[in-house]
Amino acid sequence: MFKTCGKEVIIGRNARIGSGATIEIGSYSGIGRNCYLNNVVIGDYVMMGQDVLIFPSNHNFSDINIPMSKQGAGEIRILHIEDDVWIGSRAIILASVNRIGKGAIVAGGSVLTKDVPEYAVVGGNPAKIIKYRNQSNTD
Repeated sequence: MFKTCGKEVIIGRNARIGSGATIEIGSYSGIGRNCYLNNVVIGDYVMMGQDVLIFPSNHNFSDINIPMSKQGAGEIRILHIEDDVWIGSRAIILASVNRIGKGAIVAGGSVLTKDVPEYAVVGGNPAKIIKYRNQSNTD
């Protein structure tokens, strides 16, 4: 089903995973219900809530003399989600994102447009760094 798959992986009901040939998933990770993903490398201990959308490419639109629907798709990228990441429900990860760093948290409902550093907590539309996990709660 996947290019590689670790042990004790959980796939939620109705998750759509493309062909699976471009997906690698580490041990003890989970893909939530109704998620859509393709072209992704997922590390160990990754939690993904329901309805997460991961888009590996975008539409071309630079030529204003040709309808966008006729310009095709752009370059397909591979998203790397490192170990111990939590992606909240209904997060949207766009094709411009290449990496979500180790230990990061993506808040539910966020729209990710750029890479996330290690241990960052990000949220919003577009998602921005809220804090880092190693900061105290009194900051």
